[in-house]
Amino acid sequence: MRYFAMRLITTIFIFAICNLYASALAAEDALEVLPTTAIWVSGALPGQFSVEGNWIWSDEVTQNEAKTHENSLVKGIEAHGFRTDAAARLSQDSKVIQYVKLDADNMPSGIMLKLFLAAGKEIILYWEGDEEAFVELDEYITAWYIGAIPNPGKWTGLEIDFKEFDIEDAELVGMEFIVNNGRVWWGETIIISPVSS
Repeated sequence: MRYFAMRLITTIFIFAICNLYASALAAEDALEVLPTTAIWVSGALPGQFSVEGNWIWSDEVTQNEAKTHENSLVKGIEAHGFRTDAAARLSQDSKVIQYVKLDADNMPSGIMLKLFLAAGKEIILYWEGDEEAFVELDEYITAWYIGAIPNPGKWTGLEIDFKEFDIEDAELVGMEFIVNNGRVWWGETIIISPVSS
């Protein structure tokens, strides 16, 4: 009788340990991955930086009470950009959201973003209206068409999902903001990357 009781207790103990181990494995598999959001550009440029082109800050058009930057109101293609030592880390699970507001009275035919990565790499993306806006650049660059330009007069977040690109780990070290005709106000640049918790 005592032998049977000991075997029963041992069996229950082993069963309990197995259940605890299985629960731990399930919890590890279900580890939640939460996004962390960093505002990279908002009213000022990050870190020690250098600018390219005609960089214009606007106090009249703001986003979240922060000044924005805009392109010169000229006919044709205009670009301004920056490079910085305050790099933003990216992975295939990262997203960049660039807020834009298009001038309804000076509607551009297309907008383009260049993302400068470390080691001299870059990613180029563009949005167009009904007509091709960057056809003269096609033979010189490799660019990704993302979609139609957003509606004017309101802030719109242009989302760049790095799952679309062959990137494992990279550092974003700068950006260039390009407009064909018209005027665009460029607001916050936000980096979203997953972190385990």
